[in-house]
Amino acid sequence: MADNNKADIMHVDTIENANSSGSSVQLDQMSANEQIVQHLQTTGEEVGMTWRSIMAAVSMGMCYNAYLFTLLIPPAILSFINADLGPDPRYTWITISWNLGGAMFVTIGGRLSDIFGRRYFFLTGSTLLIIGSIVSATGQNINQMIAGGAIFGAGSGFLEMSFGAVQEIVPSRYRHVTIGLFDASSVVAQIMPLISWVIIRNTHTWRNAYYMMIAFQAVNLIFLFFFYHPPTFAEKQVGHGKTKRQLLKEFDWIGLFLFIAGCTLFIVGVSWGGSLYPWISATALCPIIIGFMTLVALGFYEAYGNMKEPLFPPRLFRAMRHFTVPMLVMAIGGMQYYSNATLWTRLSQLLYASDEISKGLYAEVLPLGSVIGGIVVAFSKKIGHQRWQVFGAVALQTACVGAMSAATLDNPVRSIILTFFISLCTSINLLNGMVLVGFGIVYQEDIGTAAGLAGTSRLLAGAVATAIFSNVTNNKYANVLPGRVRANVSKYNLPTATLTKLIAAARVNSAAAYKAVPGITPAIQAAAALGNKQAYLTGAHLSYQVALAFGLCGVIAALFIPSVDSRKYTKRTVALQHADRKALEEKKAVSAA
Repeated sequence: MADNNKADIMHVDTIENANSSGSSVQLDQMSANEQIVQHLQTTGEEVGMTWRSIMAAVSMGMCYNAYLFTLLIPPAILSFINADLGPDPRYTWITISWNLGGAMFVTIGGRLSDIFGRRYFFLTGSTLLIIGSIVSATGQNINQMIAGGAIFGAGSGFLEMSFGAVQEIVPSRYRHVTIGLFDASSVVAQIMPLISWVIIRNTHTWRNAYYMMIAFQAVNLIFLFFFYHPPTFAEKQVGHGKTKRQLLKEFDWIGLFLFIAGCTLFIVGVSWGGSLYPWISATALCPIIIGFMTLVALGFYEAYGNMKEPLFPPRLFRAMRHFTVPMLVMAIGGMQYYSNATLWTRLSQLLYASDEISKGLYAEVLPLGSVIGGIVVAFSKKIGHQRWQVFGAVALQTACVGAMSAATLDNPVRSIILTFFISLCTSINLLNGMVLVGFGIVYQEDIGTAAGLAGTSRLLAGAVATAIFSNVTNNKYANVLPGRVRANVSKYNLPTATLTKLIAAARVNSAAAYKAVPGITPAIQAAAALGNKQAYLTGAHLSYQVALAFGLCGVIAALFIPSVDSRKYTKRTVALQHADRKALEEKKAVSAA
């Protein structure tokens, strides 16, 4: 049996949990782990893996791919969009708006769907992605594309609840294999950046990538409509006995406002810093500081506000090692992943790729690692000892990040292998973390909120990581570039004015920029281009070193994660599909007669 954490005693108030027969179980003075085991063993029904639950899980996999479409395709073709509709310095907000919407709506949707039922939140999210795809495909300016990105973020936030929802619609014993295959199914979306490059190359328009997205989102909506029928509000109401009006009246609207305000200000400030405005400017610092303090205030309000329906139920965080620590490790692992995702695309395209297709192939290294990681996690229950699985993944990930700080211009194979393992280990960490969080909450009715919090923390950490690593790389690159170019062209004895223009051209790194330099020759251009590569590599080295420090924190935190107590692998399904519940009730009625 895996670690049971019997020593992790957490005295809490008396909690009564209604089991399937209507009786109550006293949970006071139990360890957090024993409370969770007790709840899992008395919640849901033993119906096995029915065809309805399988198709519902498939629809969750479709939702995962649907939101990955909106996450992966726009960044891959961003330069084409800006070249066609711009140039506009705000074009990066096409993807930033996704992060903003996703970070907020995944938690909001998770909490509200825990209370009111999930089906219509998923249908709404899927519909929003269709609308966002249409808005973007017909975009006539950067503002419209940003609006499309914001709609994508809102819809994707709802669909990212699939990480939690897919676990509750299968028997608990199959959660690891389901979440592993769930992630492996993302191979459909993961190859989309490459396919988008091919589409653009052959059709000469980026809009076809969005039309392809419309088609997939429509299929996803059809799957959801026909195959996903989780417990309805009426079924949930049997447990809590409250009307929708009562629940809306008791809901934590102040907490919701603080959460939206804090996330918005924090992500906007982080996105502005170092790009649109200097980090030391009030325009960048004020939103970051105010947003952070708002989120801190939200934490105190949720802990001591004594609301009937809090946005973040304090009971989730009482199981510190089972819920909070795994969420922290996932966030740190995500920061390392984003460091690589931020750096690898630019680094591989500048240093190693030779044309559009090779750029797309290099970009697929990260997705390949993620898909293989999902397959590994499918066997996580069989392997056991999830603490050491996560610890090993974070340690290997950190070692590979450190090794990337010594990447060279002439060894792309080494960089590909290291990047693959960084992505692989991240997937093992995050997916195991999702299952640990699902098994680490006292009440399975909170799984949407738990998955939402995990998603928000990961996205917020990702926003911070992207800002940190981009700015570290760019600042170091800017400082080193002039010296590298001067050293490489020193033998040509260029005039100071020409050298200044050559350095500026190297920074732009385009044929037109080099052509504008007086007296340019192929040899001088090659030397300057090499200096540009060397300078960027130096900046990337420093970012990988910074990421290494985050990784070491993750390694330490992973030691405090408990493995899954084997008693939690029950045959019970927490959230039966509506038809399965109806069939079960009919069967019970016949047996009783």
